[in-house]
Amino acid sequence: MDSRRAAAIALTVVGMACRVIALVLCALTVALCFNGVATKLNIVTFVVELTQTLPDVIAGYGLIATPFGGVFRFDFACMAVVFFALDYLCARCARTLR
Repeated sequence: MDSRRAAAIALTVVGMACRVIALVLCALTVALCFNGVATKLNIVTFVVELTQTLPDVIAGYGLIATPFGGVFRFDFACMAVVFFALDYLCARCARTLR
């Protein structure tokens, strides 16, 4: 296996991981828009830990109350967009290497 093919496979795997992380962040952002979902799913500590892992510039930015009683996490939505962009870049680079 040549190095270009190995790099393309590695970029594909990294891109898939970024896509999965982005989808989880999107699902979490939507779930937190509703009242009591975080406590029913027992993900309160996970959300707190995830907020602490975000960069300080964006952590806690854009917490918007929703009419459903929850909160829209703009910081999670922004990080999902970043991970989708990384997925796109990895896919494009892998395609050019093949």
